[in-house]
Amino acid sequence: MNNKNQYFLFALFCNALLYMSCNTLGSSGNIVINGMVYDFANKPVAYCQVILSNSYTSSTDINGRFALPIIRPGIYTITIKKDGYETYSDEVIIRDRRQIIYIRIPSQSQLLNLVDEALTVMNLDIAEEYIQRAYQIDQKNIEMLFYYATIKYRQHSYDEAIEFLITARSLGSRDPNIEIFLAILRELTDV
Repeated sequence: MNNKNQYFLFALFCNALLYMSCNTLGSSGNIVINGMVYDFANKPVAYCQVILSNSYTSSTDINGRFALPIIRPGIYTITIKKDGYETYSDEVIIRDRRQIIYIRIPSQSQLLNLVDEALTVMNLDIAEEYIQRAYQIDQKNIEMLFYYATIKYRQHSYDEAIEFLITARSLGSRDPNIEIFLAILRELTDV
């Protein structure tokens, strides 16, 4: 084989490689993005709704994994939603197809555990931050309402504490502790 033929084959091979490498992103520079959603206990969150800039949607599988359809690289807003979990929304920069997006979202019960921990060490600011987040997930959760009343009690906001307990009772709670707590609070507000 002479040098001309070798040069031609080498140039053809280089062009083929260049074409294939440019084509890995798709003909228009589009890519598929993969990701995983976990809770605060590092367990996968199945069946979440995944929304990318209100244009692309997907959902997580049983292992918390998702794949977004072919998109162009850029800056997007990613939103993760699931009943019983805090909604997540933040910007993400999509650069290449090897990129994996990892997102952690807490369930309401995980937030209530954090409230309990904060109350144990009397950190009312942190407890209130977590209870407000838990409140946004489900405003009719009786355990959450009881925690909210406890925080308001410790902040000496007795009327607000009473409101949370009355709401819990109106939702059908038969917990005798709610009645005891209400009696204590009413005594404090009558003084």
